[in-house]
Amino acid sequence: MEQELINDLKDWIKTFLAKPQAELGNLPVCPYAKPTVDNNTIRFKFVYDDLEEHLLDLGRNWTDEDNEGKVEVIAILTPTENYSEEERIGKLVLNFGKCILCLMARLSVLNHASEQLAKNTDYYKNWPKDYLEWVTLWRFEEIPASLKKLTL
Repeated sequence: MEQELINDLKDWIKTFLAKPQAELGNLPVCPYAKPTVDNNTIRFKFVYDDLEEHLLDLGRNWTDEDNEGKVEVIAILTPTENYSEEERIGKLVLNFGKCILCLMARLSVLNHASEQLAKNTDYYKNWPKDYLEWVTLWRFEEIPASLKKLTL
């Protein structure tokens, strides 16, 4: 069951997250997701209870390498009935749908990627301000100019 879900998630990353979307300036939902699958730098963890504690533990014990090689992202999967949140930008629904998916990466990497998307593309143009805050802005001690202009 877990391996089937991993395979479905990898397929969703390649067929949905990697597909350009008009709502995102004709960029993929997540321009960085497919390379983590292609390069085997994503790891999958299943959590069935106490998600918050598991997330904290993964963060405290983060490693950039494991026995499979470089680690850039950890995908934490937990049953859908444990949580409910629908993520959308306009009509574009971003949820995986088969389980709750939390993605974890180094903060410096996430922030750099967000800054580059804001600076060089229209990726965030259609994001509602509250969604931009919820997903991206809270991570910065000081919001960079490239992202701050999106909140005006």
